Amino acid sequence: MNTRMKILGAVLAALLLFPYCQTAQRSNASEQSIPENADPAAVARSRELIRQGNLAVVKKQYSRALELANQSIQTLPLFEGYYLKGLALSRSGQEEQALQAFEKAEEINPTDQQLLLTSGMLYDSMNQPEKAQEKYLKLTEAYPDEAVYWYRAGVGFKNLGKLDQAYEYLKRSVRDDFEHVDQAYLQLGDVCLEQKKYEESDKYFALAGKKNPKMDEARSGQNASLSARLMDDGNALLKKGDVDGAIAKFKQAVQVSPGSGAPRFLLGNAYLQKGDGKAALEQTSRGIELNPDSVSGRILHANALRKTGQTLQARKVLQEGLEKDPEQVELINALGLACRDAGDTKCALVQFEKALKIKPEHYPSRLNAFYTYIDARRYDEAERQLNALEKLSMPEEEKARARTYFQLARYLGTGDRYFEKNEFYRAVLEYQKALKVDGKSTAALNSLGRTELLRNRFAVAENYYKKALAIDGENVQALEGLLRLYTRTGNGRSLRQIQGKLEALSKTNPEAAVAFGRLYEDDEQWAKAQKHYEGLLARHPEHELIRRRLAYVIYRQALEENRKNNPDAALKLLSRAEKMDSELPGLASAKDVILDNKKHARYLPELERAEQVYQSGRFARAEKSYRALYAKWPRPAFLVRIADSLIQQGKEQEGFRLLEKAARENPSSVEVREAMYANFIRAGRNDEAEKGFENIVRSQEDAYYSHYKLGIIHLMNDDLQEAFDSFQTALIYRPDFIPARLARGVALYEQGKAGESEKDFQEALKYDTFGKELAKLNLALIDLNSDKEDRARKSLEEILRIYPRFSDPYYHLSYMDYEKGKFNTALKYIDRAIDLEKNEQYYLAKARILEKMPGQRVALEKTYRDLIQEFPSLDEKIRSEVRTKLSRLSSGEARALSPLEMPAVDPIRVFRHRNLIIYLEKGRLIAAQMGSESPEYIRNLPAPAVDGLQDYWIYVASRNGIMSIDPLTGETVDVWEMPGVCRLIGGGGEVAAITGSCAPGKETELKLLGDTAEQRIISPRNHSLNAGGTFYYADGFYHVSSTGKSSTVTRLVDDGENMSRTVDTAGITDIKRGPSSLVLSTSTGLFFLDPDDLEISETVKMPVRRLIQQHHQIVAVEDGKMHVLSDGGVERTVSLPVPSANEAGIHLLDGGELLYVGKDGALRMLDTSGKVIWKENPGKFDSRLLSVYY
Repeated sequence: MNTRMKILGAVLAALLLFPYCQTAQRSNASEQSIPENADPAAVARSRELIRQGNLAVVKKQYSRALELANQSIQTLPLFEGYYLKGLALSRSGQEEQALQAFEKAEEINPTDQQLLLTSGMLYDSMNQPEKAQEKYLKLTEAYPDEAVYWYRAGVGFKNLGKLDQAYEYLKRSVRDDFEHVDQAYLQLGDVCLEQKKYEESDKYFALAGKKNPKMDEARSGQNASLSARLMDDGNALLKKGDVDGAIAKFKQAVQVSPGSGAPRFLLGNAYLQKGDGKAALEQTSRGIELNPDSVSGRILHANALRKTGQTLQARKVLQEGLEKDPEQVELINALGLACRDAGDTKCALVQFEKALKIKPEHYPSRLNAFYTYIDARRYDEAERQLNALEKLSMPEEEKARARTYFQLARYLGTGDRYFEKNEFYRAVLEYQKALKVDGKSTAALNSLGRTELLRNRFAVAENYYKKALAIDGENVQALEGLLRLYTRTGNGRSLRQIQGKLEALSKTNPEAAVAFGRLYEDDEQWAKAQKHYEGLLARHPEHELIRRRLAYVIYRQALEENRKNNPDAALKLLSRAEKMDSELPGLASAKDVILDNKKHARYLPELERAEQVYQSGRFARAEKSYRALYAKWPRPAFLVRIADSLIQQGKEQEGFRLLEKAARENPSSVEVREAMYANFIRAGRNDEAEKGFENIVRSQEDAYYSHYKLGIIHLMNDDLQEAFDSFQTALIYRPDFIPARLARGVALYEQGKAGESEKDFQEALKYDTFGKELAKLNLALIDLNSDKEDRARKSLEEILRIYPRFSDPYYHLSYMDYEKGKFNTALKYIDRAIDLEKNEQYYLAKARILEKMPGQRVALEKTYRDLIQEFPSLDEKIRSEVRTKLSRLSSGEARALSPLEMPAVDPIRVFRHRNLIIYLEKGRLIAAQMGSESPEYIRNLPAPAVDGLQDYWIYVASRNGIMSIDPLTGETVDVWEMPGVCRLIGGGGEVAAITGSCAPGKETELKLLGDTAEQRIISPRNHSLNAGGTFYYADGFYHVSSTGKSSTVTRLVDDGENMSRTVDTAGITDIKRGPSSLVLSTSTGLFFLDPDDLEISETVKMPVRRLIQQHHQIVAVEDGKMHVLSDGGVERTVSLPVPSANEAGIHLLDGGELLYVGKDGALRMLDTSGKVIWKENPGKFDSRLLSVYY
């Protein structure tokens, strides 16, 4: 009714005022506005231009009129000139400029009726009612006898919601000589109706009808007044609890106003309170047809749908409303409640947070978020909402209830943590504390009952459950607890009573019965949940929530079957779930994945191996494995793995191009797009990344990683609140995603909310995942920035004790000592940071420290040079400053760095990883960058090394154990305790230790390490052979033992029996695996074996010193020759210009070239034909470095 009247008033205003404008007398102020001593000729000229301009307006030549108006103003600025200019501008659609012209005219003649009316109407049309009202009020002051202006001002006050003033001004417009007094009565009736003055409203509507018998609005106004009175009466009865009386009143209101949605919504609400969902739905459905824009009506309609089991349809109804008005907070809040009722906590939280982003002071949304976070056991988030609630204007009893509930929830949460650890006594103590906070808390009573049941204190447990039922007769948890209790105690009579109650509950309250099924789901008892929902569905076949829950438990069982590698059973279950609820989230994608896996089932073992290699950080091998897989199975996810492997190897551009190609070919793949946009950020293409991530979350709202990355972009742009909101959403969908939690802590800190930030970092420490060191560091920095230096230092030192390879604390400790003038210790700390991680920030800090220290010229010069040479992306301004300082320090001379000197004393092994040369000595591991003067890191070993092996990780063996070390940092990855280690062999992700007897030809024990030490403990794989011999690795593990003039070759098999074959030769010295054969070398020749059955396929007699291999190419080397082998024989023989000095001094390059050190000490490279490509005398050169330098 109110909306209709407001619209009607605005239309009437336009109809009424124009006739009065034409007849009203203009004030003679325009004559008086002519400037004193004005040139009569200028006045005449200006007015002639105005006359022509008015004529142009009549002809709708608005551009010409504007031109003439401007000429008039330039000639002589008169009131009429500015008025003409405003009129021409407004008619041509330039309202803002028109109003500026009208304001200038008003300065000259502030009481002109035509001007004030025109300005007021123009302000109204531009939705500036306050400005319009100023003009109408001026008219009432200047022309108090004109009823039309009191009417216009009264309507203005009504539209502004100032009903008392509207009533006063409209009453002054009621005069017999006012031509449109019927409209004044109508507006008065509407105002009185809004003020709930129903008798007066009836009077004015009757007077309007009497003045104008043809006025339909007067009759509908009388009906509206009666209907409103009935609705008020109904609401009063409803408030008193008289639901039936309220229903009767609302029914009368519907009869009086059958075309209005409002009484139907109220009638539907009354039926909901009575528990008659079907009748409620009938009324709200008709109401939404009549008034689809009613927000409160749409919410009531959604409630009616939920009450009748149409939960999903309820969500759709609310979403339809949000499509029309996406920022309608009440609808968003209602959608959150609908999600919560359906058990979709994440959806609920997203909606509540969305509402709060639009309107932070909307306390219902904040209160709902608070309770939902508690239900999700996310107490830190709940506390944040509670703190915000304390500052809002809302009923005090609501705040008090929230405080009590939070205290209660804290005790319950602590008790639950003890319960999960099976510390039942401590759990009971916490639950009892909760019960002291609220003696009627069914949650506390049920928790106590559950715990005492597990402690076999059946009588105590029964008492708690019965107390909960006494408070809430339909409490599902209590009923379920008693069901379990009586089943265990064999109390058949009581068991049947509880079963009867649950049976009755499922008939009268299906939502409560669904909650019972959710308990089975929480325990992952899918079969029991399915049986329960099937029984419910038989009674309520149209109940959407029951169908969805049943479809979900069937879907989960399908996933279980797929994990068991039963794709057919999984697909059958998915088909059944699809029939139950085709819109179940995740169903379609799961079906596609299972069908794809089934189609490519033969490659699944290969995929598992490839993923293990990727997760272990062996990216070169992972790239190769995934490329091979993608060639046979073109899954987009494999391209992401290949690209990431390339990026991890330092091949950023190649990886980036591959991601862009993958995104073009697979535009629907979120995984591919997320990987690509993440790399956009790395490449500085933030705007493109932001648009990309926004498109992802728009189509898939639960893409938590995209929300997180959007937060990172906002953080980089200093949009702190936007960053916080994005991190918050990411954490709703993935609460254990530590990067988002840490980033949110940073956003809070940057907003000046150090206390809240600290809580985020503290919360991150509770998760047993990566990121703890960053959380601890941020907590320490909060102390440092709060001038709590002693506490900060203690925290930083504690971090170093726990994470000795974490460089950041060293940097901050260095900074603290630098600030205090303790330059020696500052230098010590920063050097340690640089040892762990080389970055420009650390080097700049070192330079600042050295600049303060006397006698550090050489060290400072080297630091400047390192900054210039090692960091090509160094800011150009900083680079220029460093060059200037270096030039002054070096007296203008630019000196080159000295060449690398081998830092190791006597390496056992030498490895290469990317640009690092890594030396394994007996007591330490040393890494140096190629071309660097100093070690990258030096790692002291806990025990003397006996052997080493590189298979991405560096494996170092001592007599009593093995450790894997990250080649980039020197950090320990894993440790295997293993007595009696002799040496290591392996490759391709399989590493094994030879243990026991270490004497040549006496080896009998081989133990595979597995991926981790823990995996080896759980599933050890050992091989023990009776006869002593030697173990080899050739794309698999082999053992060779000799007796007399024969040797036994055994291939070791994990699952099944080993395969052995005896060959008529002794003294086997090496085994290599070619493309299709196994090559054995002896001092007198070569044997080629079939790798499947170890049968000899070919023998070649020749003296062999060593077999060397690069990929699948094998070369046999004797003193003066090298023989390139093919399957089954020698492909070609190349004579060496000078015999090789030793076996270690021979190396085969990727292209087949041979690099070796001859007996004459010269280093030569030969092509595949034996021609010398180059030769040089390296001087004293350790031949073991050949394989890592070339």
